[in-house]
Amino acid sequence: MTKTARNTYQNGCLQREARKKGPDVWVFRYREDGNLKYRVLGAVLQYKTKAAAQLALGDVKANINHRLDAATFGDLCDRYLLEGLPERHATASAMRSMVRYRIKPDWKDVLVCEMAADPMAVEQWIKNLHTAPRKKGEKPRPLAPKTKGHTKAVFHRLFECAMRWRYLTIQRNPMSLIEIPGVSKRTRKIVLVSAAQYHALLPKLPHHCRVMVTLAMCLGLRISEILGLQWEDVDLETGKLQIRRSAVNGHVESTKTLASEDELPLHPELVKVLQKWKEVEMPVNGWLFGNIDTGKPYHADTMRQRHLNKAAASPEIGLPKLGWHAFRHTYRANLSESGLPLEVQQKLMRHADIAMTTKYGRSSMLNVTRPANAKIVEMVMEGGKKTITESAA
Repeated sequence: MTKTARNTYQNGCLQREARKKGPDVWVFRYREDGNLKYRVLGAVLQYKTKAAAQLALGDVKANINHRLDAATFGDLCDRYLLEGLPERHATASAMRSMVRYRIKPDWKDVLVCEMAADPMAVEQWIKNLHTAPRKKGEKPRPLAPKTKGHTKAVFHRLFECAMRWRYLTIQRNPMSLIEIPGVSKRTRKIVLVSAAQYHALLPKLPHHCRVMVTLAMCLGLRISEILGLQWEDVDLETGKLQIRRSAVNGHVESTKTLASEDELPLHPELVKVLQKWKEVEMPVNGWLFGNIDTGKPYHADTMRQRHLNKAAASPEIGLPKLGWHAFRHTYRANLSESGLPLEVQQKLMRHADIAMTTKYGRSSMLNVTRPANAKIVEMVMEGGKKTITESAA
């Protein structure tokens, strides 16, 4: 990785200054040919915060420097954090953390054009990534291939923005040339919950967790969708459930995809479960699973650690690292075992792409493969017996 001096690029300084008449203004000061110059960016009424003024400053800097290839990767990261993050809180939070703490520190002084010309340097850097020790004496471990793949995806997104913001000429994204082996290989085995394990798990959980596990097991809902349910979404008379929102770490937002926002049928048995829960639970701002202390939905990780993992680790269940998403994998596996058409399974899973449905909850499929294989074996063995009989005759 090559570090490049920034003497050809003017970062300048953005300051808020008062005027004798009228509102304060944002002033950008910079040097050109050794002389100090300044440019009034606009009034504070137009750009109410310094972050908003920084956004408008990107094109000004590009015009002052007269070069598309003068921007550093640190400049690109800063603008992305202000302007390019996704709208969903959960996705934006993960992207912000990765850019700010993992990627930017090592690459902030490198020119974007130099990184575009040498994607192999980025590839080698990603391959050498290790975990940060959390405990004293703990040794760093190589990051999982899937995590490295996510890091590559963030670089790819950043360079898409670089071309959009004229930090690079329009070209093939150089980060698409990076190859990370093992990205598509699953490092953890998919956990499927059997009916016996499910029934053994329920008595060990508090009432609200039992209802949540039942919805996850019988409808394949994501935990964020379960926590985002309100009583107005449930029609117990007609047996219908409407997925309208999700809740992640107390933040309520739209569903993961447009296809996720759908109406699902409620079996009479599920209606009974929800009716009983409605009779005993204390209403918290309309949420099905609201925390009385905060007035917001519970946190999924907290419930997983306090209740789900402890109950599932018992000897009769034997699932010490059971996560909420395992129930969604189980739901898809049960749909597959039932022999339903793949299109119906996609609809019930609420996937936008049918290819995603095929990746979920792959069961053993022995009920399908065993009879098919038996026919082949019988054909081979019967043919062998016939040959032996003819030879003996």
